[in-house]
Amino acid sequence: MHPARVLPVVVLLSVSCTDEQPSGFTATTPAGTTAPITNPQSSFPDATDTVDSPTTTTTTGEPITTTSTATTDALTGTTSTSTSTSTTSTTSTTEPETTAGVCGDGVVDGGEVCDDGDADDDACLGDCTSGQALLVLAGAGTAPALAARYVPGPGWSVGELDVDLGETALVATHLGALGAGRRATADVDAENELFWTTWSKGQPDDWAPAQPIGAFGFGIDGPALAAVAETVTLGFLGTDFKHYTALWTDGTWVPFGPLPAGMPQIQAFGPSAAVLASGTAETYAAYAGDNGKIFYSSKSSPGGAWQPSMQAPPPLVVSGLTPAALVDAEGDLLLAYVRAADGKIAVVKLLTPQNAWTVETVVDDLAITASELAFVATDDGAYYIAWKGYDDDGVYAVRGLDHDDWGAPFTVAEPATATLPPALARGIVGADAELLYVTGGALQHARLTGEDPSPPTPVPGATGLEARPAAVRVQLGG
Repeated sequence: MHPARVLPVVVLLSVSCTDEQPSGFTATTPAGTTAPITNPQSSFPDATDTVDSPTTTTTTGEPITTTSTATTDALTGTTSTSTSTSTTSTTSTTEPETTAGVCGDGVVDGGEVCDDGDADDDACLGDCTSGQALLVLAGAGTAPALAARYVPGPGWSVGELDVDLGETALVATHLGALGAGRRATADVDAENELFWTTWSKGQPDDWAPAQPIGAFGFGIDGPALAAVAETVTLGFLGTDFKHYTALWTDGTWVPFGPLPAGMPQIQAFGPSAAVLASGTAETYAAYAGDNGKIFYSSKSSPGGAWQPSMQAPPPLVVSGLTPAALVDAEGDLLLAYVRAADGKIAVVKLLTPQNAWTVETVVDDLAITASELAFVATDDGAYYIAWKGYDDDGVYAVRGLDHDDWGAPFTVAEPATATLPPALARGIVGADAELLYVTGGALQHARLTGEDPSPPTPVPGATGLEARPAAVRVQLGG
């Protein structure tokens, strides 16, 4: 299954990261891939709603430049104004002038983002503002990576990390969120080094200074992240094309360890990084093997040992593509992947009580791609899969009620510029899911409700991006 290679071996050393010191949330600012074949997705239903294009007014003085951007929220109809001074950017939202309602009466009135009639720290806070936010990280090549936050009502806050990154990953934690990425620096000695940072819900405008993940932590694909309780598991493909993992607990990473192949003493190979998915206690890793098969491993607790990898039932995947995975509310593992024979998107499910796989379900004959997939579960138990079109730069999605019950694919956008594969996150107030993608170097945001996407809107100040974004929903309070 794994061809012989003579490659450098990753040196595994332990490192204990220093206490995090918050850094300022500062501002930032291209490319996509396409694949041949006839586009069957031209018949997808389009999002027909329209939204006014943003207008920008720039006033230049000495010694700094200030840019103000007015943006109409496609879902709520509110107006966001983004003001960027030098390297910082802030966003505010003006609600329609309506008579203020009574917060706590269970009715969303003028001036309220939500109103669930209680005062707890859930999706809707006691003052009728959103208790949740959407975080986004995206690489900008050798420029500092973008870090953005969206909250219904106030809108977007856009800034930058203190490190350049290519591919990124994000996961919600008990403290807020943890982000990781691979360096995209022009320094050949530091290129592809793994870095990490944290976002605190107590200080929502700050990210901790980025730090290396261990000594000699370098990867050529990934990273991936999954959280259980107060721990985060990291997965990535090393420079020797072998799979590695590490565990983070409250600011400290344990040494890198191998992900086992079919036998504990043999390490799993690439060609692409593994995806991670977690439940209440268990964590799964799934990856494409060198022979085109999908393999998976699991550990029953955050600090437990990985079990030897086993083959999942799908016959083949497109070479080099990482499958998408999630663990549902029942603790079952779902895998979404692209078939090698025809590029169609398919799903299988591991029923954990029986330790048995379901048969393969093709999502739809028109759901085909050559790009990696985004896969997310909603709060009501439904699913979304999103992807980039096969022979164009369109972004498409499909909603499912179960692993074998999918609706028709629908069009989110058909940009005129080169587009990267999209990312998905659970929806915050007003949407079932949040979809992000980069087109022409600019970050776009669409909100999915049922099978009705809002018209994509540009994220103010989020330009110059060169990598697929990572997104996650986080709690603001509690």
